[in-house]
Amino acid sequence: MKLLFAGCVALVCLACTPPANEPVDVVTLVPGDNEISGWMRSSPMQVAETGTQLEAIIDGEAVPYDDNHFTKCAFQNYTGDVGGSQVELNLRIFDMGDTTNAKNVYAAVTAGTEVPWTGDNPGVEARTDESFLFAYRVEFRDGRFYFRADIMDKSSAAQDVARLFARNVSSAIRDTAR
Repeated sequence: MKLLFAGCVALVCLACTPPANEPVDVVTLVPGDNEISGWMRSSPMQVAETGTQLEAIIDGEAVPYDDNHFTKCAFQNYTGDVGGSQVELNLRIFDMGDTTNAKNVYAAVTAGTEVPWTGDNPGVEARTDESFLFAYRVEFRDGRFYFRADIMDKSSAAQDVARLFARNVSSAIRDTAR
């Protein structure tokens, strides 16, 4: 009887436990309203799962992602306060299907003007592009994911916000990998 009870308990536990490496939907990695304090979504999220859908969202920029076999991507815009002014941040997260594709797209989209972000960086590899006149770009890759955030303000406070978004998404990626 005890053996039967133990067997039933084991079956219930197995049935109620999700699979270990369940695929993560890229949409779940996108920060919600105020997940980054003071930053709210300013438009509906855009999602693409095909090259045609991606091209409709980022006309002319889709080639490196499509060439490297992206499986799904999410785009989200936010507004928040930086130094007393409302600023926009544009976030993109790509599920590239595997680590090799993520590494390849990270290399393919480089402008050559980026500065490596090391030390407290998110992901496996990260960088900041400071070459824009009125914006900063932060990028990283982690596992099968590629992340990019452009913040439309050229202050160190704005760069800190973009980096905070990057760390938040990197933490979400790593939390789902456990």
